[in-house]
Amino acid sequence: MESQKSYSLKSALWFVLLFSLAILAAEWLISPLMASFRATLLPDSGAAWYYWKLPRPELLASISMWVLYLAHQITVWVLIAKLKNDPRPAAGRIGRYNLQLLIANAVFIALHLVQTALFYDALAQFVPVMSSQGSVIVMLVMMLILLNARRGLFFGKRVYLPPLGVSVTQKVHGFYISWAVVYTFWYHPMEGTLGHLLGFLYLFLLMGQMSLARTSWHTKIGWLTFLEAFVAIHGAIVAIEAANGMWPMFFFGFMMMFIVTQVFGILKNRVAIAGIIASYVALVLVTYSGALGQFFTGTPVGWADIHQITWIL
Repeated sequence: MESQKSYSLKSALWFVLLFSLAILAAEWLISPLMASFRATLLPDSGAAWYYWKLPRPELLASISMWVLYLAHQITVWVLIAKLKNDPRPAAGRIGRYNLQLLIANAVFIALHLVQTALFYDALAQFVPVMSSQGSVIVMLVMMLILLNARRGLFFGKRVYLPPLGVSVTQKVHGFYISWAVVYTFWYHPMEGTLGHLLGFLYLFLLMGQMSLARTSWHTKIGWLTFLEAFVAIHGAIVAIEAANGMWPMFFFGFMMMFIVTQVFGILKNRVAIAGIIASYVALVLVTYSGALGQFFTGTPVGWADIHQITWIL
């Protein structure tokens, strides 16, 4: 039957990886062409300010960003709704709607790159910076809820969560996470800074993850843990580039989530887990002694700042 037609999961994963790398290379190569846009950007005015947006809305930029964002969002939602009613493909295979999601996301990724090169501005012109950051935070919380039964929440211990809440989260997480990913993707212009490149790589991988829903790859705990932990690297790199001295808060805050919760999904050996925890503690102590903060940003952190590692929790 046509609805049962399937394709190679391995080929799909290679496509996600190679396409992501190709787009990142193109993003970096065309970045110099956007110098005229960057020359108009207003000075950074604090945490609530998003630097990478034009001084004022431009008509063509506004129309292009909203039309393409809405088209991308609606397309993904429609395909996810169809996917939920399709039979699960066999292990190592993907279904037709998985393939269509991969193609749709690839097309809109390429269109966003063209839109940035032509008009630069993205949704950040119209919506607050916390809307993008907050959407991703809620996504990560959803993952904690959904994986509680497999690895626990605190040092391998499962926490009682209301069954109705878990069931609702399970039912809506595909639609919510696809919104968070697509919205965040269109929030940013496809700039060529290291922070942008890592951020877009993360979004591309998340688009690959949502495109492969209901496949054997979608629930692999090692892959899920990598997606959760990647945000620590991205957040730290963005803060280092901003030279605001906040990189330890992002890195150690998100890595504390890894130490407290995520590592117990991928490791069972107590000695290995203890070694990772000890390494984390040692790195925290070295960093908040002031040495690494000075090395990375010229704005060292001290013992009075060590409470920052709990801010993400």
